[in-house]
Amino acid sequence: MDKKQFITEVEQRLTRLLSASKQGYPPTPLERHRLEGFMEAGVFIGLTSADELIALKETVCQTIFGMSIAKRIKQKSKSWPLEEIDYRRFEKPPASR
Repeated sequence: MDKKQFITEVEQRLTRLLSASKQGYPPTPLERHRLEGFMEAGVFIGLTSADELIALKETVCQTIFGMSIAKRIKQKSKSWPLEEIDYRRFEKPPASR
């Protein structure tokens, strides 16, 4: 897989996920985490950078919802509480938790 194929695949997955969300079918945590893992793998193996993926997410969100991610989060937080998981406790080694 080359960079262009990877970016195209990420864009298709993001579009499916956000389009379903717009239609009232929010993604499950599993779907969201799979996409995040796929994107992280692309960064890890050097196909893309995190900044490129952030820009891609912003572009797809703008296309689907007509607003930025930040504006969407702000709007969504007014209507329904977002799932917020604080993973900071896992940043320390298990022995020191």
